[in-house]
Amino acid sequence: IAAEGGIAAVLAAMGAHGSHAGVQEQGCWALKNLAVNDDNQAQIAAEGGIAAVLAAMGAHNSHAGVQEHGCGALWNLAS
Repeated sequence: IAAEGGIAAVLAAMGAHGSHAGVQEQGCWALKNLAVNDDNQAQIAAEGGIAAVLAAMGAHNSHAGVQEHGCGALWNLAS
């Protein structure tokens, strides 16, 4: 997925639909799952994924799904 531009596509969707909690939740979920290997972690960070996750969590601070998957994405990115 990452090799075919999936990370960029997820981040583009998150950027275009910042006010939509569902898009942010699914974007964080996708980044969480993609961030399970070192190459993807580096690509996510380089393409602004950490900032995107933090922005989603800040914009939707009462949405449990965004918070859960955002924390999971950050956890995987930090490991």
